Amino acid sequence: MKHDEIREANCRALPKYLVFMAIFLIAGFILGFLASRYGLGALGDMIHGAGVGFGMYVAPWIMLAIAVIMPIACGILYRGAKKLINTWDGEDEEVYQTVDGRLSLAMWIAGAALIATGFLTAASYSRFAYRLESLYLAALFLIAVVSLFAIVLEITVVQQKCVDAVKRINPEKKASVYDLKFQKKWMDDCDEAEKILIGKCSYKAYAATNKMCAVLSCVLSVCALLFNIGFLPSLAVFLIWTVNQSAYCGEAIRYSKGGNRTLR
Repeated sequence: MKHDEIREANCRALPKYLVFMAIFLIAGFILGFLASRYGLGALGDMIHGAGVGFGMYVAPWIMLAIAVIMPIACGILYRGAKKLINTWDGEDEEVYQTVDGRLSLAMWIAGAALIATGFLTAASYSRFAYRLESLYLAALFLIAVVSLFAIVLEITVVQQKCVDAVKRINPEKKASVYDLKFQKKWMDDCDEAEKILIGKCSYKAYAATNKMCAVLSCVLSVCALLFNIGFLPSLAVFLIWTVNQSAYCGEAIRYSKGGNRTLR
């Protein structure tokens, strides 16, 4: 673009950006004023109490449900894909797409279960650390611990089964899911079309993570003012955001130095 075109594009976009920032700053000022003027201690105590109840009485049961339901759902998808693989002639593209879709969905469910388990484990452990005064609470803590180990084992098996199934329909892929360099070796075995697809999906994930981190950063800043939650939640978002940005920009610089060639 020419200089005048760049300037014109900036002039068109700037008013909307300024309006958005003004609304955000005004809303933050109003919330801060209300918090300091009237106080929101009761609401903060209510949220804290809800968090305690969730961590002690709800999170362990959700973990147990994940440990039971997740392998069943993934097993159904895997068995359906395996049945199609056994009858596949190696040519039918529709069957290939169906198999790939089922295996991808199984991996997605397993990944979501792992993320949810990480959150639920933290919720459970944070409330059980000093409160095991009753047999019922001790039993709930045991449920959380056993469910955690069960889910991790189940996810490992699901990932191994799905990756092995993908390797059956893509003989060029050789990496083992237990290899510490699995992702790099898997990427090396992908053809150009697969790498383009991975690149597009990765960029969508990068953009979504940036937006979510920006929203969370704003929300947690307000919550630190209103509910005295401290800076650790914001620190976690900061670390994720920093890693996301640094990894993307670092790879972009590396690829640019290579003349936009595909680097291995």
